[in-house]
Amino acid sequence: MSTPDFDVLVVGGGLPGLLVAAVVGGGARRWRIGVLEAVPPAPVPDPAPIGLRVFAIAPAAVAELAAAGAWQRLPGARVATYAAMQVWQAGTDPHGAASLRFDAAESGCDHLGAIVEHDLLRHALWSAVVALPSVTTVAGELAAAVPAGGGPGIAVTLAGGGQLTARLVIGADGGQSRLREALGVPGLTWSYGQQALVGHVRTAVPHGATAFQCFRPDGPVALLPLADGRASFVWSVAEARAATLAALPPAEFGAALTTATEGILGELTADTPRAVFPLVARHTRQYTGDRFALLGDAAHQVHPLAGQGVNLGLLDAACLGHRLVRHAAGSRWADPGERRVLRGFERERKGDNLATLATIEALHRLFAGGSAT
Repeated sequence: MSTPDFDVLVVGGGLPGLLVAAVVGGGARRWRIGVLEAVPPAPVPDPAPIGLRVFAIAPAAVAELAAAGAWQRLPGARVATYAAMQVWQAGTDPHGAASLRFDAAESGCDHLGAIVEHDLLRHALWSAVVALPSVTTVAGELAAAVPAGGGPGIAVTLAGGGQLTARLVIGADGGQSRLREALGVPGLTWSYGQQALVGHVRTAVPHGATAFQCFRPDGPVALLPLADGRASFVWSVAEARAATLAALPPAEFGAALTTATEGILGELTADTPRAVFPLVARHTRQYTGDRFALLGDAAHQVHPLAGQGVNLGLLDAACLGHRLVRHAAGSRWADPGERRVLRGFERERKGDNLATLATIEALHRLFAGGSAT
């Protein structure tokens, strides 16, 4: 490989991939950054219904998104900050001594986080990335990746034909990462035997900018405040029951969800379709190797009961991005694939991610009364 096509090639145009591209593209301007993505995000029409897929973004991740020029591109009327979180175990008083309540004011913060639609945030990040002169987007999908012959780097073969080379390839292509599989990175994956139902409901009691989570024996259920006054739900249940709940008429589903949340927001009325997705956990043995790095779901996945998956991925992206920018500033000949830099990223993020994974596993086992299978 004489001259690579890119200094850094990001495989995957999801949230973590776009954030790392924005950080490196904005701070290491001598480097050529590529983003390989098969389906670029489309603008969200305005007005449009709030999308079913929403995330609770923590303040640290919000700060990174703002620094990358993405957060300020979001329409403020569709972002809901929440100032409190109420957590309790099913069958106990939601406001009793055994419950937990977290208030932003007690921590000296304006809010605990913000609820934002995935599609809006992804398009905002994409817009920030394509505005950077050092970044090039490539429409395509990875088919294979191998060390490039003739020089330091990795050669990426595209599914539709063609090849790209880069001194560093970053895998941000999700839980079913093709880059991870192509490079043979080992890891451990396990299923919870559960599925999560998501959608939005109208509530009889105003949510009061508060997020709620009830730990039930068959899985946690959460209600997240939306900007239009409704609540978004994430309800984790056994796979067989998920199929039954997904097929219920809206009125019956609303009643079942009201019971599951123990009436914390009064009667709930379902007014959107329900989406269902399987729950798995995953952790790779290594985040980095010879001229590659994995981040976000490509490196780790966690149960959604704490809403931390997206935040872990964004913090991965910010950590790697900032380390690469500092490295680039040290020398005009800086190599983005330098092992020392990649190992520093892995050491910093693996500890935090494993600690979060362990905490979530402990909570799941404690409240579910069993273990993942």
